[in-house]
Amino acid sequence: MAKQELNVGIVGAGIGGIMCSIAIARAGGNVTVLEAAQQLGEIGAGIQMVVGDNLVSFQELNLRRKDGTKVGWTKISRVEQATGYPWWLVHRHHLHNGLVEVARKNGVKIVIDSRVSAFSQQADGKVGVTTEKGKSYIFDLVIGSDGVQSIVRRTLFPDVKPKPPTGNCAYRAIVPYEEVRKDPLTRELVEDKDGNLIRTMEVWMAPQGYIISYPISDAKDFNMVLSHHRNPPPDSVREVDIGEVHKEYEDYDPRIRRIIEKIPPGVQRWPLLQTGPLESWSSPEKNMVLIGDAAHSMVNHMAQGAATAMEDGAFLARCLATVIEGKATVAEAVQIYEKGRMPKASHKQQVSFLNGWLWMLPDGAAQEARDKAMEVELKGEVPMRSPNLYGDPGCVLEVYGYDPEKHADEEIATWLNHGRAVRDAATTIQQTRADQIANWFLPSSHNFQINSRL
Repeated sequence: MAKQELNVGIVGAGIGGIMCSIAIARAGGNVTVLEAAQQLGEIGAGIQMVVGDNLVSFQELNLRRKDGTKVGWTKISRVEQATGYPWWLVHRHHLHNGLVEVARKNGVKIVIDSRVSAFSQQADGKVGVTTEKGKSYIFDLVIGSDGVQSIVRRTLFPDVKPKPPTGNCAYRAIVPYEEVRKDPLTRELVEDKDGNLIRTMEVWMAPQGYIISYPISDAKDFNMVLSHHRNPPPDSVREVDIGEVHKEYEDYDPRIRRIIEKIPPGVQRWPLLQTGPLESWSSPEKNMVLIGDAAHSMVNHMAQGAATAMEDGAFLARCLATVIEGKATVAEAVQIYEKGRMPKASHKQQVSFLNGWLWMLPDGAAQEARDKAMEVELKGEVPMRSPNLYGDPGCVLEVYGYDPEKHADEEIATWLNHGRAVRDAATTIQQTRADQIANWFLPSSHNFQINSRL
């Protein structure tokens, strides 16, 4: 079929929006990204995620009681082996810079200082976009990747307001790795007995909060997210006195408490806001659609917010490729995207909340059962199931082994097959099931492949 021109406008140049722009550009679309800020950048620090020396690989995850006692453990190479991908840690700013560079190389037009003020439906089914400075654009599709306070979502669903599901919130802080290494009390968290640098993810679990730490920026920075509770729940970012942070964790492991004492003033408290799940992510005309936090902001306990936004972009771009190829309309592509991604994002929201719940169990029977269920991990064994979701086999494959483009291809094939799942005619096997159960360990020449369709 003849190629169709597709002009896409993306509102918001964060990690999700830029990733989406790259995927659509590579599919053959013309992409303009409108960013409200006067300069590009990302707020926040660590992200679990391509960008050179700033990437950090790490060896293990240690789950601890708040006094430092280790109760759970994951060898990261096992996760990497199971998923087929490396597990890297990177500063959000470094990742964002790398994605922006890739986007521009793929012809994406990024326009800063372009805060969107209004949208208008056009007679030909397109969308008009106007900025506060009076600049106007016309797009075949508008994608809202403009975060928790999204103007696109407010336009589509004015009654939807992201809110904290509980009083849980978080401080974010960074301490130079060298400061941790030179302190005799904290050195053992970042060095082995021979003085060699080690890179680990550490979690200190407690009933009213937890601390998670990991290296970023080529292991030059010790990044921390410090969970706690406040009543009433905060709904905006606010700077707090450093003394408040010290007091919050005064009865934790002396090693992490000493690192907290090294945090410079200027710490901020971040609310954990959740959006939805919504009944729709799109306009009635299906020419405006949401991705990322604009559609499904979630608590941070599995560090999946940015990852889920990137998945949205990759999936949506695959759907839009069918429009460019002349196989579907924009509206049909958006419908395929919503059908596939909305349940997945809801799943991520639930997993993220439950992981925090597991980390903050009150001392007593439930906490003891959690810790006992992870005992085999401390022996180096791989459990069938675990409350350590970073090592639980099922959760690892569902969260980290997920391929949004493969998922999109399956949903597109089902749609092209008039809503029926595509199966091998003789065996009734679906390709997804074959990939999950058999093909993951086989050489490609021996993979089970569907050779005929119903």
